[in-house]
This record gives sequence, structure tokens and C-alpha cells, in this order.
Amino acid sequence: MIALLEHLRKYSIAAIVFGCFTFCVAQQEQQNSQYTFTKYRTNPAYAGLDYSLSVDALVRSQYTGIPGQPMTAYFSVNLPAYILSGALGAEIFRATEGKFTHKSITGSYNYVYNLPFGFLSGGLRAGLLQTSVDGESLRTPTGDYDLNVFSHYDPILTNSNFSGLAPIWELGAYLLMGDPQFGVSVSRTPTIKHRIGNSEVGLVTHLDLYGQYRYRYSDELHFLQAVLLKSDFNVVQSDVSLLAEINGNIFGGLGLRGYSSSSLDAMSIITGLNLGRHYRLSYSYDIGLSELKRVNEGSHEILLNYNLNKIIGLKNTPKVEFNPRNL
Repeated sequence: MIALLEHLRKYSIAAIVFGCFTFCVAQQEQQNSQYTFTKYRTNPAYAGLDYSLSVDALVRSQYTGIPGQPMTAYFSVNLPAYILSGALGAEIFRATEGKFTHKSITGSYNYVYNLPFGFLSGGLRAGLLQTSVDGESLRTPTGDYDLNVFSHYDPILTNSNFSGLAPIWELGAYLLMGDPQFGVSVSRTPTIKHRIGNSEVGLVTHLDLYGQYRYRYSDELHFLQAVLLKSDFNVVQSDVSLLAEINGNIFGGLGLRGYSSSSLDAMSIITGLNLGRHYRLSYSYDIGLSELKRVNEGSHEILLNYNLNKIIGLKNTPKVEFNPRNL
């Protein structure tokens, strides 16, 4: 096992470069341009790997200017639990897409195994998802919406809000070796049947693959390259980003989603700074590259991270071989 992981570390850069040439054709779940800074959101096995209490609050407005545009709000907290040989985490998520509203609350646990050159973590996240539909704002081709009459004339749709509740879960593994890092997570497997009012929706299985590598050009200038691949086993979406950090404080860079003329979706401009020892504020703006750019004004994303930057828990804490903070 150790020999395999050492071999994986040796070829980490090649793996990331190979990932950059994966094609994408569609959006999978909710987008997140600053996925490099919200690894716990993508993978439950990352909890605790900042070696301290870490809190994320994110707001995203996608495709600004389009009625019913996707809106996302996310809050998470995770911290090491050395007495449990791992870490704990929790998150609250809310997203609106047109007439749909998705809300979820989840908790996670991951076991962390110490390696000679880093950590291998495996985790489980589980919780509940509520999806609701604003039936009053819907319109059907055969409906009657006069002043005195309001009816969809549809046996499935109602004239008021209707919703459904479903369990959700996710499995993840994360390999942290200092500069190179790799993660894989699988959610909603097998497919979940989500009943919303009188209808039933299948929540399909998703697979996420993540890799990053930090290149230290000098003591003052570091570069971070990262790739995120997301798939529902029918299509693959790919994100690649390159960020630079100056003097351990100010950072910025570019991200690209999609790698062919038929799949290019957006280019992200990412910037931010560390506010003292505990806070990091970052912002990204997505410039549309697809046909949607004709009707939208881009996407905005703001992320605030708090890190206690203090090992908490117990007397026997793991030995830190490298700086745990990533930008």
C-alpha cells in the first residue's frame, strides 16, 4: 500500500495535467468556482485536514440577469476529533433554481490514517434533503389563470407549494501528501427516489475527482494548480484553476470550466486576501463563454473562511510535517 502511494505521489503532476484534457458537456449539481477553498463541501473525507476548527460561508449568484437564476448559500464547520482518530463536520445548504428550492442538512465523520509522508482519510456524510416547488407560480399550457380561476388542470401539480424529503449520503477518500493532494467522493449511490408532492424524482449517483499541486517558486511566491472532475456517469464536467499567492497573504488566479468548443462554459477570475491569522475573504466572477453569455451578466461568488489556527483536542495530536493551510 505504501509503495503504491509513493508511486502515486511521484506522478501527481502528470495526473493533474492529464485531468485538464477531460471534456465536459453539462453542469453537474450546483457550481462552485472556488472549489479549491471548499474541499470539505466536495469531499467529506477532507474534514479536519486543516488541523483546526474551520468554518466556511459561501454565497453564489449564477447567471445574473436571467429570471429564476440559480442561487446558492452554503455554511459548513469541521474540526479534528483526535479522540475518535478522525474528524467531524456539519453543513447547511440552500439552493434555488427557477421554481425549485433545495435545502439540506448533513453531518459527517472521517477516519484519518497516518502515513510516513502524509495522511489518508476516509469519510461518510449523511443527512436530509428537502426539495420544494412553488406551485402557485407555475403555468401549464392547458391551465386557466383568469382573475377568478386558478387551475393547472394537471393531476400532479397543485396550486400551492409542495415538497418532499429524502435521505442523502456520500462516501469519500482523501490523500494528503503536503504538496500533492487527491480526493474521490461518490454520492447518492444507489440512485435515490425523491418524492415531491405527487411526483417522484430520481437523484442520480455522482462521482467527484479532485487533485491539486503546490509549486513553491520562491519564499514569497507560490502557485497552486487544481483540477475537479464531476460526473453522473453519463457526462463529465471539468474545472481547472491556477492560483498565485504573494507573501502568504494576497492571492488570485484564473479558472476554466470546459475544454472544447462545444463545452466551454465560463472563465473564472478569483481574488482574495487573508485578513489576519484567522480569516480569509475571496471573490470570484465567472465570465460566460457559452451561448448563455448573450443573456446573462456572469456569476458572482463570495466566500468567507474562518480557521482557528490552533490545534484543539488532546495531548496526543498528530505531528504536522508541513503548512496545513492551502492559500
